[in-house]
Amino acid sequence: KLQFLYFIDLETHSTVKLKFTMAKSSKASKPTTRRTAKRSFKRYISRTLKSSGKGKKLTLSGKAMKIVDSFVRDMFERLAVQGAQVARTNKRSTLSTKELQTAVKLLLPTELAKHAMSEGAKAVSKSA
Repeated sequence: KLQFLYFIDLETHSTVKLKFTMAKSSKASKPTTRRTAKRSFKRYISRTLKSSGKGKKLTLSGKAMKIVDSFVRDMFERLAVQGAQVARTNKRSTLSTKELQTAVKLLLPTELAKHAMSEGAKAVSKSA
């Protein structure tokens, strides 16, 4: 009989799925482990670096990539939480661009928020 156990890895914040079968004999069978893929922004960070280098392909070391990935995750989480609070304050159930723009204005310093807003508007208009 096939059974699954799910655990949360505290270092990577990803779920680990353990798959094992119940043995019919008295010998204990070893559970086989299968890790789920860890989500990261590494692919998008490297694409951005390669596209922004004029004529040169810019790269990051593994340690620097982990730091930048951690920073992007942290900012994403902060913006999502702040945007949700703004939406809740305005009694809305949907997180729209207006709430996210307000979250950006609240979290980032003035000049950085202006640049982030213009880059975000450019990205949205480009994808639409």
